[in-house]
Amino acid sequence: MESSEFPLISVVTVTYNAETVLEETILSVVNQTYSNIEYIIIDGGSTDRTLDIVKDYQDKVTHWISEPDKGIYDAMNKATRIASGDWLIFMNAGDVFFEKNILEKCILKMTNFDALYYGDVYMSEIRKLYWGRFSKFKLAVGNICHQGIFYPRIIYTCNEYDLTYKVYADYYYNVSIYRSCQFIFLNETIAKYDFCGFSSFSRDEPFEKIIGHTILVNLGFFAYITRKLYWSLIRIKRLILRNK
Repeated sequence: MESSEFPLISVVTVTYNAETVLEETILSVVNQTYSNIEYIIIDGGSTDRTLDIVKDYQDKVTHWISEPDKGIYDAMNKATRIASGDWLIFMNAGDVFFEKNILEKCILKMTNFDALYYGDVYMSEIRKLYWGRFSKFKLAVGNICHQGIFYPRIIYTCNEYDLTYKVYADYYYNVSIYRSCQFIFLNETIAKYDFCGFSSFSRDEPFEKIIGHTILVNLGFFAYITRKLYWSLIRIKRLILRNK
């Protein structure tokens, strides 16, 4: 089978004590109509029934490991070292693909094996679509959801997630590779995102200290100013609402 005809997609699920949501995620992966999938599960040493669920589907899982880690991005780094696909997408416990044929639909549009492809994500808890093309200005004020990104595996041979940033290492990663990797928008809704997950309402102080400079270096001065203005307006709006 020629890679160019049926590219291999590595789908990664990172999990820890996720017995209530893991099976739905697994089913959304193994029931995809596109068959050339490498499925990897990285577990952080769960103590609930998570591993029992993994074992129930182990004939459909290409690789799985369970061991203590240093957090979600350490687990994601482990997956990038194992993955052998042309593209890699993270569909962590609690997240699901939007449609059974979404990989089949996307792969037809993914012709540049060095490019990063991304699409929309539906945030199910608030019933809102996180959507649209990300210019460098839009990326400066908010991240692309990793559930909607197909990373070219080649990018991980040079770059891993920086474990200094416990919550937003993926945002730092995306900004850092923006100049060296082409970002191509897929006009498709890729996944349903568990909006109540780890990073949704968490702070990351080391990240907050460096993101401005990182945007300035990688996205440029005007993107940096865009971020400054955007978040200044958000803070003003919050103060007004708080004082009403």
